[in-house]
Amino acid sequence: MNLHWIPLLIALIIHLAIDIVVYRKLKHKKGLPRWVAPVYAVLSALLYVPLAFAIAFVRHPSDSLFRLSMYLFLVFYGIQGPKMVAFLIYSITYLRCVSARAKRVARSIAGIAFVALVAMVAYAAFVTPYTIEVKHITISSPHLPAAFDGYRIVQFSDAHVGTYGTDTTFVSEYVDSINAQHPDLICFTGDMVNRHAAEAAPFVKPFSRLHAPDGMVAIQGNHDYKEYYPWACAQQWQSDSLRLISLQRSMGFTVCHDSAFAIRRQSDSIVVVGLRNFLPPHWKIPQNLRRVYPQIQNPHIYKILLQHVPYVWDNYTDSAHVDLTLSGHTHAMQAAITLFGHTISPARFIHSYWGGYYRKGDESLYVNTGIGEVGMLMRIGVKPEITVITLKKSNH
Repeated sequence: MNLHWIPLLIALIIHLAIDIVVYRKLKHKKGLPRWVAPVYAVLSALLYVPLAFAIAFVRHPSDSLFRLSMYLFLVFYGIQGPKMVAFLIYSITYLRCVSARAKRVARSIAGIAFVALVAMVAYAAFVTPYTIEVKHITISSPHLPAAFDGYRIVQFSDAHVGTYGTDTTFVSEYVDSINAQHPDLICFTGDMVNRHAAEAAPFVKPFSRLHAPDGMVAIQGNHDYKEYYPWACAQQWQSDSLRLISLQRSMGFTVCHDSAFAIRRQSDSIVVVGLRNFLPPHWKIPQNLRRVYPQIQNPHIYKILLQHVPYVWDNYTDSAHVDLTLSGHTHAMQAAITLFGHTISPARFIHSYWGGYYRKGDESLYVNTGIGEVGMLMRIGVKPEITVITLKKSNH
């Protein structure tokens, strides 16, 4: 995991400012015991200790300390986040135009909001990440061969198994849920690990239980081959990436490392193209696709592209022909709220394609929001997802 230092520093300044304001307010509040303000100051100061350790351990070679750092980030922001919301509500009481009754209501709402948000964080950390959601979607195309009408694909993504340590319980449950969908093909769209291949070793056995008549195909995501671990040298890093591919193959996956293969039924066939994480610059993506699969522009061949990062979809839809693209990567920022059938996530302000189904003409994209977590060990309203895609042949 890489820290984004400028946003972290800005957030830290805001949190410190809030704590200072609250401390001064408590100190000068009439009727409060004198010990309240000092106790608040001590407790608030102690809360910055786990943050300091989290920052110190986030690049540590030890997997245990790395996981501890993510839990410590959760402790800090799990309290400071609700405190910030409560403070914003409470700040209404500073306005002179607000009546005394409205101020009393604002104080009550601020207290309730703090308790409710802390409870929500606890639920998001210990319940939602272990509650599997199976999503079904039907995708129609006139290019789909008749023999593949009703073809079932299960997509999953962003396992980040290093977050679970050596505990395979949840992944085993997840594997059982995938097998229960009776897919014809299983597609994994990247980020098996957090930092290095050894994280995947305990999970070879459970993932080996996945089965589908046309097999299992996987690609690598940014966490699978980028430098998130303090390697001694580049050769060690590259060797570890190859080891991960070997482990995934031992799980039963066909690893599409910039490659393509055909699936045949009777006299018909479809093609699966697998790319590594996008290779910048973005405008070269169509060129990379043509290199991996020269017939990519042929609209008479039904093509499924596995590409970890979804927001590069625009870069090739105009210059290549891909019937169905499967991606992951975003996790929907591990936070979303569904209201009246519409899902709202902060990810929509960062990514054009952050979760779910998108379509342009006869080309489709599905973004799976993943299984695991990285960074903050919680999922607010975003359950570990299994996507069941049924392909249908259409006349138009």
